[in-house]
Amino acid sequence: MIDWDDLSKKDRRKLVEKALKKRDVDTLVSLTLHNLMLYGRGGSDTSPHTLRSYRAGVRFYLGYVISRDWDRLLDHDTDLTVGYLRDLRKQGLTPGTVNARRSAVKALYRALRWAGVTTADPIADTPRAQETVERWDKREAYSREDIAALLAVGDPWEQLFILLGAHAGLRMSELVSLTWDRVNLETRVMVVTGKGRKTASIHLSAALHEALSRVPVEERRHHVLPWRNPKSVRLLLRSLCLMAGVTYERRQVHGLRHSCATLLLEDTRDLYVVARHMRHSSTSTTETYAKTSSQRIANALEGWTGGVVERVTN
Repeated sequence: MIDWDDLSKKDRRKLVEKALKKRDVDTLVSLTLHNLMLYGRGGSDTSPHTLRSYRAGVRFYLGYVISRDWDRLLDHDTDLTVGYLRDLRKQGLTPGTVNARRSAVKALYRALRWAGVTTADPIADTPRAQETVERWDKREAYSREDIAALLAVGDPWEQLFILLGAHAGLRMSELVSLTWDRVNLETRVMVVTGKGRKTASIHLSAALHEALSRVPVEERRHHVLPWRNPKSVRLLLRSLCLMAGVTYERRQVHGLRHSCATLLLEDTRDLYVVARHMRHSSTSTTETYAKTSSQRIANALEGWTGGVVERVTN
């Protein structure tokens, strides 16, 4: 374990130069993550999920460079970085995944510059991958009927999980980390620390409040849900979908959060209410859920006059 804070600039540079000479990927990954927590947008509050993503991204890129020409790593070699991103697309990775890998490479070069071993920033000249699918088409929401069907086949714990996703809009990390000390059944509010380590209060729906209240007091120890592993939660929802005859693909666990925003917007028709409940930093994100199907548009336009008064003929 390297304590980068205890190293002088000179010692830091020597250590990184040694790692580069030996192709020591572990040290370069450690350097990148330390620098990310110093200068990245999340700083010291960078989430474990983000750290895992960057750790993997740096390893993938360094593996690519090793297979080509390690000596090109410190050069301002855009052919290398562009070739890497193109290779990712050839593998069939989505634009979102490619851009996440690109961010990891960007963090690596920032860390190398911080260590004083290069001034190069070849990733700066590589464009981000363009999304070819609209945001609302990337993952569908569960319908009102789907949610009812899932609740019908679930036991009390599984029902609570569904409602935390579909009524409170919790993300996966928030679902598995929510603790009882953050839930106030009297005020019907719970406090959640979510994306970007931002903390916010979420009001409980009547159904969610009832589901939480049904949990025996002696079982309200630490975590609200009994599942700690995201993989277990995914398998659970897939199983519930199978039993309920509900499609899981293209929805998955995050689809419950999409359902929360979509259904709340349908019922309230208020972007600001939905944005606040979903903890969106901007209503532009919430507007994603204001989409309507082509059939609904067709139905709306069928009887629409647009201010044109029909001419009465005799």
